[in-house]
Amino acid sequence: MDDFFLNIVYQNRKVKFRVTNPDAPLSVLMDNLRHATGSDGKLIFDFPSLDETGAPLDYFFAKEDTDDKRIRVMRPRIGKTDQKLIDYNVKHNDTVFLIPDPFPG
Repeated sequence: MDDFFLNIVYQNRKVKFRVTNPDAPLSVLMDNLRHATGSDGKLIFDFPSLDETGAPLDYFFAKEDTDDKRIRVMRPRIGKTDQKLIDYNVKHNDTVFLIPDPFPG
Protein backbone atom coordinates (compact mmCIF):
# COMPACT_ATOMS: atom_id res chain seq x y z
CA MET A 1 0.00 0.00 0.00
CA ASP A 2 1.23 3.49 -0.84
CA ASP A 3 1.83 6.00 1.94
CA PHE A 4 -1.19 8.09 2.84
CA PHE A 5 -0.57 11.47 4.45
CA LEU A 6 -2.88 14.16 5.79
CA ASN A 7 -1.93 17.74 6.54
CA ILE A 8 -3.56 18.34 9.90
CA VAL A 9 -4.09 21.87 11.20
CA TYR A 10 -4.81 22.63 14.86
CA GLN A 11 -4.20 25.84 16.81
CA ASN A 12 -2.18 27.49 14.02
CA ARG A 13 0.07 24.43 13.74
CA LYS A 14 0.22 22.26 10.63
CA VAL A 15 1.61 18.72 10.77
CA LYS A 16 2.05 16.17 7.99
CA PHE A 17 0.63 12.97 9.52
CA ARG A 18 1.04 9.47 8.09
CA VAL A 19 -2.19 7.47 8.19
CA THR A 20 -1.45 3.76 8.38
CA ASN A 21 -4.99 2.71 7.48
CA PRO A 22 -7.02 5.30 5.54
CA ASP A 23 -9.97 2.86 5.55
CA ALA A 24 -10.24 2.94 9.37
CA PRO A 25 -13.22 4.70 10.96
CA LEU A 26 -12.66 8.38 11.82
CA SER A 27 -12.96 7.57 15.54
CA VAL A 28 -9.97 5.21 15.25
CA LEU A 29 -7.95 7.81 13.34
CA MET A 30 -8.72 10.43 16.01
CA ASP A 31 -7.69 8.03 18.77
CA ASN A 32 -4.41 7.31 16.95
CA LEU A 33 -3.78 11.04 16.53
CA ARG A 34 -4.41 11.71 20.24
CA HIS A 35 -1.58 9.31 21.11
CA ALA A 36 0.79 10.12 18.24
CA THR A 37 4.25 11.33 19.20
CA GLY A 38 6.86 13.19 17.21
CA SER A 39 10.52 12.30 16.84
CA ASP A 40 11.15 14.09 20.16
CA GLY A 41 8.86 11.62 21.98
CA LYS A 42 6.29 14.32 22.84
CA LEU A 43 2.66 14.26 21.74
CA ILE A 44 2.20 15.92 18.35
CA PHE A 45 -0.88 17.85 19.51
CA ASP A 46 -2.05 18.83 22.97
CA PHE A 47 -5.71 17.88 23.29
CA PRO A 48 -7.15 19.59 26.37
CA SER A 49 -10.00 17.53 27.79
CA LEU A 50 -11.84 20.61 29.13
CA ASP A 51 -12.52 24.04 27.64
CA GLU A 52 -12.00 27.32 29.49
CA THR A 53 -15.46 27.03 31.12
CA GLY A 54 -14.77 23.50 32.38
CA ALA A 55 -17.00 21.78 29.79
CA PRO A 56 -15.65 18.46 28.48
CA LEU A 57 -14.29 18.60 24.94
CA ASP A 58 -14.57 16.19 22.08
CA TYR A 59 -12.62 16.65 18.83
CA PHE A 60 -13.63 16.22 15.21
CA PHE A 61 -11.88 16.34 11.89
CA ALA A 62 -13.13 18.99 9.48
CA LYS A 63 -12.47 19.81 5.84
CA GLU A 64 -12.82 22.96 3.78
CA ASP A 65 -15.66 22.77 1.28
CA THR A 66 -14.18 23.45 -2.15
CA ASP A 67 -17.35 25.19 -3.38
CA ASP A 68 -18.05 27.76 -0.68
CA LYS A 69 -14.77 27.61 1.34
CA ARG A 70 -16.63 26.87 4.59
CA ILE A 71 -15.20 24.39 7.08
CA ARG A 72 -17.41 21.30 7.28
CA VAL A 73 -17.23 18.98 10.29
CA MET A 74 -16.66 15.32 9.47
CA ARG A 75 -18.86 13.42 11.93
CA PRO A 76 -17.29 10.09 12.98
CA ARG A 77 -20.67 8.36 12.95
CA ILE A 78 -23.93 8.96 11.15
CA GLY A 79 -26.69 6.88 12.65
CA LYS A 80 -25.12 3.49 13.31
CA THR A 81 -22.58 3.79 10.50
CA ASP A 82 -18.94 4.62 11.25
CA GLN A 83 -17.65 7.21 8.80
CA LYS A 84 -14.28 7.01 7.06
CA LEU A 85 -12.10 9.48 5.18
CA ILE A 86 -13.51 8.27 1.86
CA ASP A 87 -17.05 9.15 3.02
CA TYR A 88 -15.91 12.81 3.08
CA ASN A 89 -13.87 12.58 -0.13
CA VAL A 90 -10.58 13.03 1.75
CA LYS A 91 -7.59 12.04 -0.34
CA HIS A 92 -3.85 11.63 0.15
CA ASN A 93 -2.18 14.97 1.01
CA ASP A 94 -5.48 16.75 1.74
CA THR A 95 -5.62 19.27 4.57
CA VAL A 96 -8.00 18.61 7.45
CA PHE A 97 -8.58 20.63 10.60
CA LEU A 98 -9.06 19.55 14.20
CA ILE A 99 -12.12 21.20 15.70
CA PRO A 100 -12.73 21.11 19.48
CA ASP A 101 -16.39 20.69 20.38
CA PRO A 102 -17.65 21.11 23.97
CA PHE A 103 -20.43 18.76 24.96
CA PRO A 104 -22.85 19.09 27.87
CA GLY A 105 -21.51 17.49 31.05
